[in-house]
Amino acid sequence: MPDKNIDELKKLNVELEKSKAEFEKLSHFKSHLLTFASHQIKAPLGAIKGYIQLLEEGHYGEVNDRAKEVLSKMKFAADDLISMIENLIDIRKIEEGKMVYEMKEFDLKTIAEEEFSSLKSIATSKNLEFSFSTEGKVFLVKGDARHLKHVMQNLIENALKYTPKGFVKVVLKEDKGNLVFSVADSGIGISKGVMPLIFEEFVRDERVTKEIRGSGVGLHVAKSIVEDHGGKIWTFSEGENRGSTFGFSLPKK
Repeated sequence: MPDKNIDELKKLNVELEKSKAEFEKLSHFKSHLLTFASHQIKAPLGAIKGYIQLLEEGHYGEVNDRAKEVLSKMKFAADDLISMIENLIDIRKIEEGKMVYEMKEFDLKTIAEEEFSSLKSIATSKNLEFSFSTEGKVFLVKGDARHLKHVMQNLIENALKYTPKGFVKVVLKEDKGNLVFSVADSGIGISKGVMPLIFEEFVRDERVTKEIRGSGVGLHVAKSIVEDHGGKIWTFSEGENRGSTFGFSLPKK
């Protein structure tokens, strides 16, 4: 090979290494900036949510029904934004392989009940039938309670968000040695084109992108968390405007 060609290849290789280093530097900066900004936004949103709760509970005086309805919507908006921020933080950790779990034995039923109760006011404000059914026993599992609670929050919030009328039914049960958590709704359903990609990053149905806020990462994060716990996540829908069901299963302790 002529010396000129060898020199050109060496020059291209140097340029490639420089570009790679710049890309890694920018990627690290973006990740750091996103994490910093997310935490800075999350803190005041938590404070806003706290004050809304104090108002709802009447700590600053009696609140009429109309005001309670507005406060409920404000709380849902704050919860929605906090959930989006948590999803963005988690997606960066997943991409960088830095997701850390605190694995302990706990009762899955306890956190399911907590999440159901915390979101009940949203269903009430939309006049939805909102129910939680489970067998009357302990559902022991070994995992990270905070992250699994976040998965439940993602699934329930999505059902409430995409169901304009009808019902949202949350179920926790045991099936063939697995603990199964599911959320069924009578909402807008999932179109055939979206169904195969539903757990991919940044995937959203075009029918709702303008009307309903969302980041398109919640289900992707949920899938990663569930699979890291040795479980499986799934969905079912008969099509547009025919509702959907999302659920996950975990090995019983």
